[in-house]
Amino acid sequence: LSKWFFVIPLRQEDKHQFAFTWEGVQYTFNGLPLGYKHFPTIAHNALAKLLHTIEVPSDVPIYQYIDDILVDNKEQLGQVAEAICNLLTKNGLDIPPSKCQGPRQEVKFPGAWWIAGAVAVPDDTLSAIEKGQTPGNKTELQQLLGTLGYWKKHIPGFSVIACPLYDLLWKNREWDWTPQHTEALNTLKDELKTYQRLGPLHSQDP
Repeated sequence: LSKWFFVIPLRQEDKHQFAFTWEGVQYTFNGLPLGYKHFPTIAHNALAKLLHTIEVPSDVPIYQYIDDILVDNKEQLGQVAEAICNLLTKNGLDIPPSKCQGPRQEVKFPGAWWIAGAVAVPDDTLSAIEKGQTPGNKTELQQLLGTLGYWKKHIPGFSVIACPLYDLLWKNREWDWTPQHTEALNTLKDELKTYQRLGPLHSQDP
């Protein structure tokens, strides 16, 4: 969705909390602004309530993450997608054609690469991690571990492999990057590349 956050109205009694001054004049937002720390949760719940008003067959899963929507049903995709689009348009929401994906066997949602029932780390994400520079301080290491941790399902033994790296983040420990840390980081990257794609699960297999 385009500009979804600004469509969510602010209550009159809350508007003063979002006031700002520009060129000596005070203004305030009428809709939920970007930057408010709770806006992802509020936006997600608002859209979820709206989607629940659509009558769709029980065997048609609809997945939603903040302002991204995924319909998982090949046979009734067109009918359900049309119902969703009509509902959103009726409520003044804009759907950029460039953001629409489908119907297809591969789709990015949300940030992950879904391929015929399997989930994979996007190629651009994997490439950025592989080509990333070695962390030079604790902040950079925290950011890198945050990214790798998001994909830890694709890294068997993640917590064990990453242990030397997390040790560097101890509050009173001085920064001292050693070959052990390089080895741990390279192992994490190698495992992520090896297990880039997971699934699908076949519960009937031995």
